[in-house]
Amino acid sequence: MAVTPHARRTYLPDDERRGVALCLSGGGFRAALFHLGAVRRLYELGVLDEVRTIAATSGGTMLAAFLAQRCDVWRRRGLRAADWERHISAPFRSIASRNINTIPILTGWLPWNWMNNAGLEAMADACEERAVTRQTTATLPIDPQFVFIATDLVSGAGFAFGRGNPTARRVALAVAVSSCYPGFFRPFTESSPERIALVDGGVHDDRAIESVWRNHRYLLISDGGDALRPQWGESILWSLFRSAAVLWNQLQVVQKRWLISSFISRQLDGTYWSIESSPVHYPEALGGPSGYSPALARDVIAAIRTDYDAFSDAEASVLENHGYFMADAAARAHLPALPLRPEPLRVPHPAWMSEAAVRAALQGSARKRFLGRF
Repeated sequence: MAVTPHARRTYLPDDERRGVALCLSGGGFRAALFHLGAVRRLYELGVLDEVRTIAATSGGTMLAAFLAQRCDVWRRRGLRAADWERHISAPFRSIASRNINTIPILTGWLPWNWMNNAGLEAMADACEERAVTRQTTATLPIDPQFVFIATDLVSGAGFAFGRGNPTARRVALAVAVSSCYPGFFRPFTESSPERIALVDGGVHDDRAIESVWRNHRYLLISDGGDALRPQWGESILWSLFRSAAVLWNQLQVVQKRWLISSFISRQLDGTYWSIESSPVHYPEALGGPSGYSPALARDVIAAIRTDYDAFSDAEASVLENHGYFMADAAARAHLPALPLRPEPLRVPHPAWMSEAAVRAALQGSARKRFLGRF
């Protein structure tokens, strides 16, 4: 089949792709903690040093902003496991141990705030107070680049926050806007220089792929997003909300099918790992501890709620462990062209490798609470 110039420009990656892009999906603190473990292992393997762009949406922006704030720490080679734990992992788990969005959501729905951005500004303030980030887009690192994705309801396209924005904005506001889940937060609106109405980046691209797939040589996709599960209801509201969920899920399935098929056909290079998968699905990468079983990953870990509520030590530790093992298996199985350091696996939280203990500790982790876990 002949490929027209228009088709090549629109549907195929560029011929001159450069560098490595790391994509951090949405999924609230659940995804962010899963990504935390993945990034930890990518650093040990030396892959994080090769990353040219970190693109993130929704929950992934929380960790991306945190990493951008501390870029001078982890960009240094030779950071020991204890140093990574002290400077990166432990502080971020502390952030995720407290509810961060209930007060901002309530603030945004006060009658006198219905026509402004007060709720999202309050969310940004909370991110700064919790030391997620205190940067502006103008002070973000140059290498790697950081891109925070939101969705513009006016144009129906993605909206990227980063160093390239003509107006410097608080990175914390970019995180809040990218996490602006419809129905909980009102859209972030502006009318100058052009009208925009921004909501959660996951509405447009929950895996943060669209901004990087065409011009990067390797794509590393960490997917901590939601998966559709069987559900039953009889009301008209259930059918409406369920239809929207099915539609959104099908978009995710189609994108994943395109992504994996592109890797297999070598139109794209890179690797993908998901919170609902298990390292045993990468038999060519096994050689040490194999991580959690498929049943535990699918039925327990991937069922943890996707919000910005307080996460327990057990929830955070299990998610970090799972991301660590998944990134290791995916990198060793599908990144043969990248030089991987022969670093042994150092499980972040060995005490949480018992599957019986994990099942017991994570009972009730799937349930969201109306006012949060304060």
